Order: sequence, then C-alpha cells, then structure tokens
Amino acid sequence: MDTFNFQLPDDPSPDMLATAQLGGAVSQLAAAVESLHQQHLQLRRIVEQAHSTGASRTGMRELPWPLRWRNLNRPAAAQTWAWLIDWVGWFVDRYHLTEEIPACWPQHPPLVDELTALAAAWHSCYDDNAHPDGPLLWHERLTRARDRLREWDDYNRCRNGTHSARPRDLTWADGWHASAIEAANNDLTGRTEPVASEQP
Repeated sequence: MDTFNFQLPDDPSPDMLATAQLGGAVSQLAAAVESLHQQHLQLRRIVEQAHSTGASRTGMRELPWPLRWRNLNRPAAAQTWAWLIDWVGWFVDRYHLTEEIPACWPQHPPLVDELTALAAAWHSCYDDNAHPDGPLLWHERLTRARDRLREWDDYNRCRNGTHSARPRDLTWADGWHASAIEAANNDLTGRTEPVASEQP
C-alpha cells in the first residue's frame, strides 16, 4: 500500500523531495509491519495447535520452565504448583505409591524437589522427540528415587494422614553461614594467585 503515490513536478523543491522519500519509506515500513503481523498470527496458530495436541495426548498440563523453585516469582510458581500437583496425583495413583509418598508432600521441600525432578524427567522422556529408550531409563531412575523416598519417609514418619514437621534438633545452628564463610576465607588465604597467562 503506497499512500504517497503522487507525481512530483519537473523541478521539485527539496522539501517536496524529502516528503516523497519519507512517504516511500513509510509505505515500505507499513508493508514490513503487516508481513510481520501475519507471520506472528501464523506462529501463534502453530503454537496453540501444538499445545492443544500435547494436552490431549498426555491428559496433563504441559511442562513449565524453568523449574528452579528458588528463582520462581509468584505467577511462575503458581503455574508450576498446578502442574506438579496434577502430575503427582497421577503418578501416585498409577504406581501405587501412597505408602511411599505422604499426602503432605507439598509441605516438605525435599519431596517437592524430588518429585519436580521426576516429573520433569517423565515429561522429557515421553516427548515426541525423545529417544526410544527414554521411558526405560526413566523407570530405572524411578527405582533409585523410590529408595530415596522410602529413606525420607523413615526419617519423617508422615503416615496415615498425619504430618510431622522437621525435628528442630536436626537443624543447623544459626551461625553456620558465618562459619562457612570463615572456613572458605581461610582456605582462600593459602591459595596462590594465577599467573597472567592462566587468567581467562
């Protein structure tokens, strides 16, 4: 669309020439923006179609990313909680794990991290582009994870619908961080500085 399509006189003034050039540039920019808009709409349709296909294939929420609980803001954490609760409910029922994973698992950060890792690996190994032996490897890792879950349950004893908080006598003393920094500084004091050629 060329909205500045007009004939210049034989001897145009500099202002008229500049206006004509500007008009041509605006027309090119408008055409480029329209092309980008159409590409965006097409990409959006593709993503929405892929998302709906994935949801119907697994029957579960898609894998959110990133999964670093420590760094998630409120909206990202809300999305990740919804995904994880959905998956853990399916996982416990599918593999009959009510004796190994207590119902209060969301109140225990170590269990949240363990189950997040298992869920992420499960989603990845059953992805359309995953290697064919991915599901087998996931089940082998599940066996090791179940050992860790049993050990954790023996320690906490959250069973039969009861929740036990972490024993206070098994927490570190308040000054542990300062002591750790002091130990690190003592170690660094005895180390040599790199020579110029070793520096990155």
